[in-house]
Amino acid sequence: LLRTYIVHEERAFLDFAAATYGSVTEAFAGDDVKALGRAYKALEKEKDLLKSIRRKQTLCLRRVPADTAIEKSAWFHLANNSCMSMNYNLRRITEVCKEHVENNFRPLPESCRETFLPIRDSIINALAQAQILVENGDVKAIISLRKECDLIKDTISRECHGIYDHLRNGATGNLTVAYVYLNTLQESQEMMSGLRKLLRATSKLRSNDPVARVGAA
Repeated sequence: LLRTYIVHEERAFLDFAAATYGSVTEAFAGDDVKALGRAYKALEKEKDLLKSIRRKQTLCLRRVPADTAIEKSAWFHLANNSCMSMNYNLRRITEVCKEHVENNFRPLPESCRETFLPIRDSIINALAQAQILVENGDVKAIISLRKECDLIKDTISRECHGIYDHLRNGATGNLTVAYVYLNTLQESQEMMSGLRKLLRATSKLRSNDPVARVGAA
């Protein structure tokens, strides 16, 4: 019953994260300050909801047999912490984008939009896949998605280095928006790290199979 409850709440959070990430990045590219404001309020509510869920799940964990609770405790807390971390990443993206758009700075250059669009889509797709995997517990698919998250992180790193080179070359025309874009990329990268940890915790929580333990490392 506890595992079913955890899976339900993790799926709900991942669905929220995917929808929010999509709307926030779209609002940043489109200079939509109202959408950014709504997203920030929703993220604050989600933070409080995650805290409430964690308290309830912790109470439930105390009713689980002691040997199982001891074995699963670390992964239980890792899953909760990963969700909180991803929510924080989303809040940081939204907060910085909202401040930028409110002050009527330069919009995101078209060249950056074209580069970022496939990155954004791959992140949303990873979050959508994760919703399915936290429920069915397919260990091989979880391992595959965690590797995909690493590839997304590598792609983001290359884009970040491109911005670093752009700034080092003395480009000042889009300096402010470049920093906002860089923050979005860095927090997106950290969000993928959080998703990898959540998937690992899910695999550990769902299975007692030694092969699953090795594969999810």
